[in-house]
Amino acid sequence: MYLDLSIPISRRAPGVEFEQWLHRDGIRHLSRRIRALPGDSRKDRRRNYWRWLTGARRLRARDLPDGCFLSNEFYRMSVHQGTHVDAPFHYGPECAGEPAKKVLDLPLEWFHGPGVVLDVRKCGGRVTAADVKEALHAAGARVGPGTVVLFRTDSDLRLGTPAYYTESTAITPGAVDHLLDLGVKVLGTDCWSFDGPARAMVESFYGTRDPAALWPTHLHGRKREFIQIEGLARLRDLPQGGAFTFTAFPVALADAGAAWCRAVADVQERVPQ
Repeated sequence: MYLDLSIPISRRAPGVEFEQWLHRDGIRHLSRRIRALPGDSRKDRRRNYWRWLTGARRLRARDLPDGCFLSNEFYRMSVHQGTHVDAPFHYGPECAGEPAKKVLDLPLEWFHGPGVVLDVRKCGGRVTAADVKEALHAAGARVGPGTVVLFRTDSDLRLGTPAYYTESTAITPGAVDHLLDLGVKVLGTDCWSFDGPARAMVESFYGTRDPAALWPTHLHGRKREFIQIEGLARLRDLPQGGAFTFTAFPVALADAGAAWCRAVADVQERVPQ
């Protein structure tokens, strides 16, 4: 059984610009586009443009079956919108003294493997290494190279409200280090960010002037290589302690430090006794 662990990107979400050509609009756009087609020479382009201006090379609704063409949608948004993968380049230009990996540098096998969910809902909004150890023990889970560890906070239940951003749970660098020491490479959360509420970090910085208050877990990725998957959903529907395979391949975006993904869990169905 496959469970979708992704958040759909809404056309009305903050930071999203959306345009849609419906089927009956498509013929108008297509008619303009065929003025110049891939493979046309400069001479072809000049001739076809003149024919379009004079009406000889225009398409009309009657030229297509049912009077309509294909739909098309255009999204303009950050690569950090919705469920997405953060590559090390997002954290900084270098990781452990080497050029940081971008999305297309990441091995695909990192994003397919056994998954483990850690319930950290009672950690008070800040997950430490001790919390990770306790959650692993409670789940009866063993993790190692190839395991994808997901932090369950149920933050996705607040999606669509300001609380989704102001009440999220921070995964500390210490918690990350403990899992990295066990061989884990890819971590995920159902919060909008691994670093908790941006407002809390900014206010802490202005109260202390300590640079370590600002996005500490992201910036920790300059020291040790790891992957974050943010904006997951429905982790509460997954079995504790493993028993599922996790997959979340990032979209192949060149020169990007992050990319959208479709996160899915393949859960082994229990056979009735």
